[in-house]
This record gives sequence, C-alpha cells and structure tokens, in this order.
Amino acid sequence: MGELLIVLLYFGGPIILLAVAFFAGNSIAKKHNKRMEDRQQVVAHIRYTDLKRYIHPHTGSPPPELLCAEVTLGIDHFRGFLGKLKNIFGGEVISYQKTLDRARREAILQIIELAHAAGMNAVANLRVEFVDISGNANRTKKASMVTILAYGTGYCSKQDAQDPIAV
Repeated sequence: MGELLIVLLYFGGPIILLAVAFFAGNSIAKKHNKRMEDRQQVVAHIRYTDLKRYIHPHTGSPPPELLCAEVTLGIDHFRGFLGKLKNIFGGEVISYQKTLDRARREAILQIIELAHAAGMNAVANLRVEFVDISGNANRTKKASMVTILAYGTGYCSKQDAQDPIAV
C-alpha cells in the first residue's frame, strides 16, 4: 500500500501540478482578455494605422505626440512545458503564440488609451516590437518572458472623415 502511494505521488504529482498550471493560466488569460474587451469598447472610436502619414489631420490642438507603451508577459508553466515538448518534436509553438498575441493586443490598446487620455482620436505610424527578455530561462528553469514595445504618433483627426484604410 505504501509503495502504491509513493508511485502515485511520484507520477501523479507532476500531472496534478501541470493540470493546476493549465487551469490557472487559462483562467488568468480569459480574465485578461475580458478586461481588454471592456477597455476596447471605451476607445473604439479612436482610429489607428501603421501608415506613415496622418489620415485626415485636423489642424488645432493638441499637437501630434509620440506615444509609447510597454507590456511584459511571462509564459505560464503549462505553456512552457508544451513549448519544450514542441521544441523536441518541431513545429509551431501555438501555446507561445497565444501569449504573444495577448501581449501585442495589450500594447496596442495601451497606445490607444494614451491617445484618448491626451484628447486625440487617431494614431498613425503604429509600430510593435517584440523582445525576448528571458535570456537563459531554458537552462535555469525560469519562466520565459517577452516584452512588447508599441509606439506611434497620436494626433487629432477630422471626426466626419471616413477612410476604410485607416481603421
């Protein structure tokens, strides 16, 4: 009986920890996505584009301004485990990509919120840069982390102008 308990703890313990990490990570990601959707509704009227020119600029205040946002997210342990398995067999690491996508959306949303707070209704030349800051995380068994830097030029656009390219 004692040997069976030891075997169950030896093999079952890591499986239980992975299951807890899976459900906790998914719960946190879902809550974050829900908060981003709620925040997006507030600033949905702000237009943004990656074009290097202003779309229907409105001369007046405030003047165009450089806006920057930085987001750092870590890969939870379950996604990290899946990523290491995928690294062994090869292929696209979808579990990492979901986290990168969430971080990118958060960075862009922060830029839009900064423009809204400054009284602007458009952002031009929006750029997003990805930086892996985990360093030797795989060798030291630490969590992988990524930083996303977003920047763009906030400005005032004419409200009545509609340009499908710029949205």
